[in-house]
Amino acid sequence: MTTTLIEGILATVFTLSGTIIYVFKDQLKHKLSWLNNFSPSMVKFICFSKILGALGLLLPIQFGFYPILTPLAALGIATIMILAMVYHLQKKEYKDLPATLIFLALSVVAAYQRFILY
Repeated sequence: MTTTLIEGILATVFTLSGTIIYVFKDQLKHKLSWLNNFSPSMVKFICFSKILGALGLLLPIQFGFYPILTPLAALGIATIMILAMVYHLQKKEYKDLPATLIFLALSVVAAYQRFILY
């Protein structure tokens, strides 16, 4: 139950994040500095990676096909968070680190729990 709740939270946050950033990237450029530092194709890749990771957290377990994909998706999200943390540290954007660390921890817990349950 707890693992499913964590996966639901992560899936919601990453689906919304990927979709909102992709759709409103021009309006968000002044609030999210990283949008100015990456090419449009890289921003698109990051947004779609977030959305696919979110789908990978929920769909395999819910529909019972290839359940190994769920912990792998959680590890993918953890990788995204590690890369985000490195970026924020390099740019000295320390205010963004707490949220990044929380989502990193949640994704690692989800991956660990699903690997145990698998």
